Amino acid sequence: MHDNSPAVLERPPLREHPLYAEGITHISAGHWQEAFKSFQLLQAVYPDETEVKELFDDTQMRAALVQFQPRHTSRVTKRPNIRARVTVTLVAAVLAVVAYLVYGLWVAPIVIREWRLYQIAGLRNEVDKAIAAGDYTQAHEVLQKLQAILPEDPQTLEMLHRVERMEKSANLYQEAKALMAADKWDQAIDVLAQLQAMDPHYRDLPQLLQSAQASREMDMEFRVAEQAFARGDWATAIADYEALRQGDLTFKFDDVQSRLFESYLKYGQSLVGQGGTDRQLVAQAISQFSEALRLRPVDSEALKERHLAEIYLAALDSADRREHSEAIDLLQEIYSQRPDYAGKEAAELLYRTLLERADSFLNAGNKQSALADYRTAATLPVEDRSVAQENLIKLTSETTP
Repeated sequence: MHDNSPAVLERPPLREHPLYAEGITHISAGHWQEAFKSFQLLQAVYPDETEVKELFDDTQMRAALVQFQPRHTSRVTKRPNIRARVTVTLVAAVLAVVAYLVYGLWVAPIVIREWRLYQIAGLRNEVDKAIAAGDYTQAHEVLQKLQAILPEDPQTLEMLHRVERMEKSANLYQEAKALMAADKWDQAIDVLAQLQAMDPHYRDLPQLLQSAQASREMDMEFRVAEQAFARGDWATAIADYEALRQGDLTFKFDDVQSRLFESYLKYGQSLVGQGGTDRQLVAQAISQFSEALRLRPVDSEALKERHLAEIYLAALDSADRREHSEAIDLLQEIYSQRPDYAGKEAAELLYRTLLERADSFLNAGNKQSALADYRTAATLPVEDRSVAQENLIKLTSETTP
């Protein structure tokens, strides 16, 4: 294409053109030859204007008449020579016809051809600019104008096909990007495959196609993780969501983070619920709550769950060491906040520990402290409170005067 070609000039209305005003001025002054020159140039710009053609013909004839008009060298009035005037008129007419033929056969075609070349160069320049700006619709419209002027021009036809391909490629590229933004990976890959068949090296097509294929794989993995989450298989869900994060941290970032937090929290709660007095499961639950807090450091529910689990683990350790008072204090703190903690195993452990301490008080002769522990144990919602109730009744009768 011709990058340095001038743009197509917009012609002003005929009567606003400077040559038109110049010609009329020469006519008013009787300068027919100058007027003829002005309208000769004006006709090249407006080859189809009837008014210009009439002015051109009229000034051409008058200019010829003036050129052959005899000059008077004296003031002596002579008898008009009719034959001479007729001769001059005929000669002027012949010259006018000759001048018209010369213009029509030689001058006009040259001017029109030059103007056509100038117009074609401008249109091609417009095409180049539109392509550079990525406006293929505009480029296509300009090429259609150019094709109307040069119907069989191979360069124009080739460029028209090229622009059509570029426009289709651009449309496919934008369509694929929109589908990817909507997470419609299968459709996006189909569109990108069409684009690849047309132009394998279009923009960042290879990288975009690779990204779409990878995202489709991750989307499938995400669906598997969602299924595990929906059925409450927290350990599997955690493993699947963590694999997604390691593969691409940005993939569905908010969804993965939220699901992963919930999975860690629910898994920790399930471990506490099913663990009973198993210290290893309780410790594992604490680890899950800590992972949840790594994602949301100030979440109140996760903080509370970890705090209760830590107290419960400490209570289990104290109970194992027979440090009854310490264990009871810790277990009562848990019971006051959640009576059914650890599947009610915390309440059962509190009940047993109270009985053990009460027995210790009895062995030491401290019936009042033993009575207080039996009374507390008898109120706990455990499956079997009969031992505490029997000992309470027996001890109460013994201490009543």
